[in-house]
Amino acid sequence: MLTIAHLSDPHLDLSSDREQRFAAVLRQINDLPTVDALVISGDLVDHGLAKEYESFFAHLPSDLPVLVGAGNHDLSEPLSAALTSARMSPQLNAVLQLDGATIVGLDSHIDGRDDGLLAVATLDFARDAIRAASGPVVLMLHHPPVPIGHHIVDEHFALANPQDLEMLVQESSGVIAIFTGHVHAAFTAMFAGVPVLGSPGIVSTMRLGSRTNPIADFDAMPGFALHSIEGQGIRTVFHYLPPKDL
Repeated sequence: MLTIAHLSDPHLDLSSDREQRFAAVLRQINDLPTVDALVISGDLVDHGLAKEYESFFAHLPSDLPVLVGAGNHDLSEPLSAALTSARMSPQLNAVLQLDGATIVGLDSHIDGRDDGLLAVATLDFARDAIRAASGPVVLMLHHPPVPIGHHIVDEHFALANPQDLEMLVQESSGVIAIFTGHVHAAFTAMFAGVPVLGSPGIVSTMRLGSRTNPIADFDAMPGFALHSIEGQGIRTVFHYLPPKDL
């Protein structure tokens, strides 16, 4: 069985509070008996600054395979430069090959925009990566391809072309799940016959109620998703840190 820790939306901004939340989640993962890989589905930092990325990559564990994706708060050039400095591929579409599954990271972000798009080049990359995979495939992108049920998120923060992702999944029998973030809330949904699994936010949690203001609860405890893959099956458990761990 393959165990993957899935984080999203740390939004590091050089403040000690956000670094503390991110570091606490990583400590929790380090204390788990078995984790085979770490994936982080976007909004790594808050402003796309080089120093923010330097802080983010400095926190990552050195003993786990890692795949990171770009979110709407990330910026392409500084993130690519930071990936290079971290001795990782500078490409924002990337593949993490594990013993038991292939994780394909797809870049859905557009610099300076909250909504997302899977460009033709990204979809072509996905098809090539799926074709090359020898076992089950998980796709990871920042923007969920399904409505969340919150009017701000669904009207202004959505993926613009979910139909292209749906076509990709339907023509690819090896895809078993889609990992996403962006909405700072744990959620599950079915899309094109496979589960969409959204990780809780680290920096904050989306408050319930479409008309609730403010939308983000920065006092809620950070969390993460733990996915277990065995063959074509996947099980997900959402974990949240207790206050004493911050």
